[in-house]
Amino acid sequence: MSSWFSQIQSTVSNVTGLGATVESIQTVAETVKDGQYYTALDEHDLDWTLASGSSTENQVFYITTPSGAFGFVQLIHSNIGIWNPTISFTCRFYEPESQTSVFKNINMSKFELSKDKRSVKTDYFSIQLDEAQEKYKINITHPEIVVSLDFKRVDKGFKVGEGKTYLGGDKSSAAGFVSHKFWPRCEASGTFIVDQKIHEVKGDGMFIHAIQGMQPQLIASNWNFANFHSKEASIGMMQFQTTKQYGSVNINQGSVVLNGKLVCVSVDNAVELMNKKLDVDTNYEIPEEIKLTWKGKTIKTDEEEETKDVSIVMIVQVKNLIDKIDVLSEIPYFLRKIVQSLIVKPYIYQWLDKATAEISIGDEKTVVEGYCFQELVFVSEF
Repeated sequence: MSSWFSQIQSTVSNVTGLGATVESIQTVAETVKDGQYYTALDEHDLDWTLASGSSTENQVFYITTPSGAFGFVQLIHSNIGIWNPTISFTCRFYEPESQTSVFKNINMSKFELSKDKRSVKTDYFSIQLDEAQEKYKINITHPEIVVSLDFKRVDKGFKVGEGKTYLGGDKSSAAGFVSHKFWPRCEASGTFIVDQKIHEVKGDGMFIHAIQGMQPQLIASNWNFANFHSKEASIGMMQFQTTKQYGSVNINQGSVVLNGKLVCVSVDNAVELMNKKLDVDTNYEIPEEIKLTWKGKTIKTDEEEETKDVSIVMIVQVKNLIDKIDVLSEIPYFLRKIVQSLIVKPYIYQWLDKATAEISIGDEKTVVEGYCFQELVFVSEF
């Protein structure tokens, strides 16, 4: 989402893709070679690439507690190939018990990579990955907010196929790409200090390393993200719909961790926005319920093992809106006026609600109750 905070600058033709025919894509699912959508992360998958040209790279860490507190921290490196890279971080902390709700978007200037390219230090933000690539330490020290978090991977991370969707061709000819690598469940703990008050957190986490290898308004018209955690399970889904230039194709990646094991990575998933009502503030149709479904196979642990069918259904009544972000309010006035004449106003809706998921693996069914963070991002109509 936060690539918008640093990447809205382009000519009319680049922003809209006007005059372009529908171009081909190679989806992340189509990069799979053996029919198994799970691919293990290699030793360089979590390296920062800092690609040149119009690209944005970020790492984001989400934490959800059993009591319903929620937070995330995100470090963003954005390079549009014209100006110097833009460095920023976003941070959200929500705790209903103490009636705390804060969101920060802070620009920075320094970005120092470790020799192995896996750890980063900026003006206010640091990320450290251990040698075994099992634990992250994240620290923010800023006058407005102080954060210290530890994330330990549960079981294993993954990518789907090569981990990239190629836009405008295949790997050899694409105009750009979108890349995601996941730790779908982590043991997460630490502190958020807001207004000089310490909030201790301990719960379940998710980590994502993402790269958008072109300007974000050219990639997607909308995004849907779901991050569910309970005592027994972590279920995640990320979907974006490509712009009309790339055929308005839904690209979906999902996973389920059950009883401490990553059991399924799937792409045949769906998001259905139900009972939509007009938000008069934004003129967007916003759902009162969201139906999320996953469909896939269990991950093979050896070549001889037979896979089982996996399906998940979760219907969430989205009642607890924790933020509605006007993305254009985060950019300079003159750019905002240009962009408003070219695209629909980009908005981000974020909810955190109690939810129940029905998980079927083969003949076994499990029902789990937890909290589901959802993010709905409107980007453009192109």
